[in-house]
Amino acid sequence: MPDIKISEATADADIAAVRVIFLEYLQFVEHYLEQDLSFQGTDKEFADFPQTYDALFLAQLDGAPVAACGVKPFKPGICELKRLYCRPAGRGHGLGLKLSTAAIAKARGLNYASIYLDTDHGLTHANAIYEALGFRDIDKYYDNPMDSRFMGLSLR
Repeated sequence: MPDIKISEATADADIAAVRVIFLEYLQFVEHYLEQDLSFQGTDKEFADFPQTYDALFLAQLDGAPVAACGVKPFKPGICELKRLYCRPAGRGHGLGLKLSTAAIAKARGLNYASIYLDTDHGLTHANAIYEALGFRDIDKYYDNPMDSRFMGLSLR
């Protein structure tokens, strides 16, 4: 059995690992979608990293960082699940579900009423995770020029 560790990234090395994984995620999405994601304010996000997040989560497989996600404030009472990504080496171990579950628990602990996310319709594995966790389709909640799927989950 592989050694899987899911933790909130608070140590400098763990935060740095999350940042690298998030940047890999951006490259993956931009290549997959053939779209620039700068409309999401990624320049500011990574210039001030991790100040725009309430919490970061890191998954390690046999001691190696392989996946991450974050909880980001959106507006009073609502946060976002952001940048869920698993490197190919970590896939097949349920890390996306484990990370999302940890992020949802943290959002509840921070007393958010809802957690939102946006994803691409073609990312079927990610969509299945979100649906299994109870996320439901919602109206577009921010200005996004792409054909994204917007989802939300009540935390109360």
